[in-house]
Amino acid sequence: MNEILIRPTTKFVRAGALVVLFIAVVAWGVWVSVPGTTIWIPVAATALLLWPFARWIPNRMNVTTLTEDRLRSESGVLSKSTRTLMLERLQDVGVTQSLGQRMLGVGDIWIETAGAASRIVLANIDAPQRVADILLDAAQKANGGSRDVIRPV
Repeated sequence: MNEILIRPTTKFVRAGALVVLFIAVVAWGVWVSVPGTTIWIPVAATALLLWPFARWIPNRMNVTTLTEDRLRSESGVLSKSTRTLMLERLQDVGVTQSLGQRMLGVGDIWIETAGAASRIVLANIDAPQRVADILLDAAQKANGGSRDVIRPV
């Protein structure tokens, strides 16, 4: 099996960028069409475009990699945190979706393993049920095809 990269969706970041871009365009339109309007209003509105960019960077730095026998979750921009679990220890996978997430086809996947700090949450994943099924199939293969892995409802 090749490595499969699982990343959070950028749908929310793109939607925020479109809203901020619309605000910036309106502010520049007002500045051009209304005499005497200060330049700082459209400049400040344009500076708001930094907000979606600041949300996009951590989003892209959060990646989970599925291999034949492991699931490695890495996150962090300046400092990095990595958590690796053996798929044979995977016990349960579930998907939760808010109304907004369901409308956009994304959701949160939670993974439980045997052990103390046993829950990993992958937030805002596209096609979460399909990804959960891929994780469960990989765990079943890692367990030698046994049916000890619990399927999500």
